Amino acid sequence: MPNLISIIILTYNQLKYTKLCIESIKTWTEVPYELILVDNGSSDGTVEYLTSIADVKLITNQTNLGFSKGVNQGIKAADGDYIMLLNNDTIVANNWLKNQLRCIDSKLKVGIVGPRSNCARGKPGTIECNLNGLEEIVKFSNNFNKPDANKWFELNAVAGFCMLIKRKVIEKIGLFDEDFEYGLFEDRDYCCRARENGFKVYCAGDTFVYHFGHRTFEGNNLPQRHIFNKNMKRFKQKWK
Repeated sequence: MPNLISIIILTYNQLKYTKLCIESIKTWTEVPYELILVDNGSSDGTVEYLTSIADVKLITNQTNLGFSKGVNQGIKAADGDYIMLLNNDTIVANNWLKNQLRCIDSKLKVGIVGPRSNCARGKPGTIECNLNGLEEIVKFSNNFNKPDANKWFELNAVAGFCMLIKRKVIEKIGLFDEDFEYGLFEDRDYCCRARENGFKVYCAGDTFVYHFGHRTFEGNNLPQRHIFNKNMKRFKQKWK
């Protein structure tokens, strides 16, 4: 196992989800980690809450810089051997990080790993489940997250709501493309760049991370469809 994992979480309001996420990390993470919190101009008490948490690296922005710029700030502040990007509207449970670390360390060329989820990109990673409340989410996740390498499989890309990246990937291909506005497609772009440079992208299929999904977009009334179309156009132009 690596010596240290840098867990980077971006926040932009949605305090109740951020609290659930950070509490679950503190409860269920059994490997050494540092927590890097990047706030993008919250106004709902999120910054005050983040400031109250001991032993974290906190970066506060006056305005919403978006996903790529915020993530890049976090990566620059990270000391970990591996970088874990985690949305603030997720809930993790037992073995959530251990299983993904086993997967990413299993083969030399695996550079990026993501979990399965109720709200993931595409059918291979998505699990249809109806979970109500924290207790049900944790119970389901703990039952699911039994280490099993036979459940790992290769993908073209994993979603950025939970993305584990080897430090050597970042050293080779650089930071996230900040031309993708707010968030959407920058995670897919990063996986394409990694694969173009010889790294493999895997799903740790023995890992489930619950994702509420699009809380920042919906909670802050961001024009998701407009951003999606704009970023999709840029992605298609970039990758032909």
